[in-house]
Amino acid sequence: MILFGKKPEPQPTLYTEQTCGSCGDRERRPFEQGDYVFKDGVRCAKCNSATLVTAIYGEYPPEKKG
Repeated sequence: MILFGKKPEPQPTLYTEQTCGSCGDRERRPFEQGDYVFKDGVRCAKCNSATLVTAIYGEYPPEKKG
């Protein structure tokens, strides 16, 4: 709902970044409920070692020009 001509604030898309402790490979995936920094992640796609959640962040959609 728009009040007094104000546009609604865009919501960021949340991402979780996992880093492999062995080879250092990083993988970004959509945030899932229950994610937190330093949580054990899935197995690394390159070397099959354990990964760790190292960052959770949001990205806003690009602003439209015009």
